[in-house]
Amino acid sequence: MCEDPVRYGRGGDVMRSGLDEFVAVGLGFLVIAVVAVALYRPRIQRSTSYQATVVPLANIMDVGFIILSPAIVLIAGFRAPFVMLAICLVAIAAGFAIAYNIRHYEPIEGSDRNADRIEGTAEWALLVASMVNIAYYALLLTALILLPLEAFTTSRQGVLAAAILAIVVLVGVSGGMGRLNRLGDRTTAFNLAAVIGVVVAFSVFNVQEWLGGRWVLGDSPSIDTDGVRKMIGLFAIVQGFEASRYIGVRFGAQERITTMRVAQVISSVVFVVFILSLLVLFLPPSVKSDGTAVFIVSQRIGGAMPWLLLVAAIGSQTSAIIGATSSRSDMLVEHKVPRPATFLIILVPAIVLVLVADVTTAVNLASRVFAAYFLIQIALAAMLARRQRNIAAVAGFVLIGLVMATILIFGLPL
Repeated sequence: MCEDPVRYGRGGDVMRSGLDEFVAVGLGFLVIAVVAVALYRPRIQRSTSYQATVVPLANIMDVGFIILSPAIVLIAGFRAPFVMLAICLVAIAAGFAIAYNIRHYEPIEGSDRNADRIEGTAEWALLVASMVNIAYYALLLTALILLPLEAFTTSRQGVLAAAILAIVVLVGVSGGMGRLNRLGDRTTAFNLAAVIGVVVAFSVFNVQEWLGGRWVLGDSPSIDTDGVRKMIGLFAIVQGFEASRYIGVRFGAQERITTMRVAQVISSVVFVVFILSLLVLFLPPSVKSDGTAVFIVSQRIGGAMPWLLLVAAIGSQTSAIIGATSSRSDMLVEHKVPRPATFLIILVPAIVLVLVADVTTAVNLASRVFAAYFLIQIALAAMLARRQRNIAAVAGFVLIGLVMATILIFGLPL
């Protein structure tokens, strides 16, 4: 990947000591161990607040943001943390519509024809968005498998992704999805710990460079119209919080609303901090904005850093595929679709997509379809708010609806 993994900087003329590497990467692994042990404690695992928080948090904080974050830095330069913050704030604003519908639609669900029709349309939009998202998860997972083996090509990526999804279809149709779900549930805490460990390692690297007087940014690229459109096309990396809308069987309305907001705040802080930690590594731009970028520069932190990334990424993406497939299967079963057929409905389109699209195209398409889903949810919230003569809420929902429409219409792939 990188010719000299211990060199850092614009000219590659500053050597990092072995101790610096050991501390940065070692602290990353230590944080993974400490956080995982803490989250696996029986009292935490049994906590309903933890369970309600981890559902949206695990959906939001998959490793996709780590792989795609360099693209934001390479496009926006030193403005990238503010861009990431803006994307997170858009997601938080959309979360208010989800919370409003939890509080005001669910009590009347099934008894209001107009509201039910809008919600039904939103659910089908979510199903389509999930098909695209599963394809994105599979493409990212296969890239992570092939890149360390130096065997990556777009065709191999597509074929391997299709094979992985075909296996999930066979497992689901044969009735084995329950075992995969239990495995996914048990690995969620570790996956979250791994993501946090990666962010900590990158942050420690930045502190070391600052203390050593080496934290210097190079030239920052200018942003053109296409750059802005590409950045809004990355909205899919902050979605996942809508999962709180569909776990009402297990958790009460207020608990879901509160934990969804907690998950959004935690993920927003992690996203912005990670983007900030990338600035010194990517300015001025020295690598392509593809899935290899973060692996290339991570070697400057320490020789073991790419492997830490790999552990976090493969676990996260595998759980994401299982979780998304299972939850959408549950949704279809509620609509009287036989369980085995649900896996074909969800995964066959995803298999077709991985054979014709790459990661960046898939994430842009997912952003557009999720924007359509949130636009429908916002329309439902605005209708309910208008009935209640809550003019301020209506105005807010119209504003965020316009933002979602902008993402839907103008977002571009990287």
